[in-house]
Amino acid sequence: MARPHTMFVQSQHIPWGAGAYQSVRSGVTCKQLSRDSASGAATVLLEYPAGWSQPQPHVLGVLEEFYVLRGRLQIGDQVYAAHSYGRLPAGLVRAGARSDSGAVVLTMWDAAPYLLAIGASSPGEGPSPQGSCYDARGKGLDGWGENTHTRYLMGTGVQTLRKDENSGEITILYAALPFRFMEKRWTHEHAMEMYMLAGEYSINDVGVLRPGAYAWWDPAYLHGPYGSLTGFMMLIRSCGGPLINVIPDERLAVDFAAPYKPVLPPELTPCAGEWDSQANV
Repeated sequence: MARPHTMFVQSQHIPWGAGAYQSVRSGVTCKQLSRDSASGAATVLLEYPAGWSQPQPHVLGVLEEFYVLRGRLQIGDQVYAAHSYGRLPAGLVRAGARSDSGAVVLTMWDAAPYLLAIGASSPGEGPSPQGSCYDARGKGLDGWGENTHTRYLMGTGVQTLRKDENSGEITILYAALPFRFMEKRWTHEHAMEMYMLAGEYSINDVGVLRPGAYAWWDPAYLHGPYGSLTGFMMLIRSCGGPLINVIPDERLAVDFAAPYKPVLPPELTPCAGEWDSQANV
C-alpha cells in the first residue's frame, strides 16, 4: 500500500512522542509525518536533545535522507548544521553520532529502519557506500539553478540536493519570489512530498502552507491553483520517478488566502489546524 494522500498538516500540531524508532535512535523523540504500511518507508521529524549521543559504530540497513531544520548533528566526523542535507546509503558504517546542542531533523527512510551487524552488509560485493553532505547555506546564490521543472514560471529557482540517475528521483529546495502564482491546477506523474521551510504558499482547495507544513501528494489528486504574496522556500522529493507535472489547460483565479480545508489520513485528522506563529516544530 502506498502512503496516504496528505494535503496538508502543520507539523506543529503533531505531538512529540517516543515513536517506533527507539531501536535505531534511542533517546530521540519523533513526529511521524507519513508512512508506507507495506514497506515501512517513512518521513519523520526527529528531535535530538542537547547532549544526545550514539557513540558506538553502527550500520543502518536502509537509505536515510535528512535535512537539519535547527541545531547541529554530527555523524562520524561530519557535522551537519542547520540547512544541511545528508544522504546515507544502506550499509554505511557510521562511526558514532552526537548532537551537543540538540537538533530537529527532517528524516526520510526508504524502508522500516533497522540496525545491521557491522560486516553483515557484505562490503566485498561492491564498493563501500559513501555518505554525502550538502550545506545549502554554503552554496549561496551559486547553488540556485534554473527551475527546469516548471520552466514557464519566472521568479522561481531550485537547489538540487540529490538526483538519482537511474530512477530520476530528486530532492530539491524550491523557492519563489513574492507575488508568484499559477492559475492552473496540477498534479505529478509520481508521488511527491513537500515540507515548508519559509514563507507562505496558498493552494486554493486546501489552504495556506506555512513553515512546518507537510504534504504527501498522491498523483491521483489535482490541486490548485497556487499563489504566494511573500515568496517561499520548501523541500521537495519526488518518489518513484522524476518530478513531472501534469497540468490541465483550465485557468482559475488564485486565492492568496485560501481557507484551510485539509485532506488527511485518519491518524493525522486530530492534528489538523492553522499555523501558529508562536509554535516551533
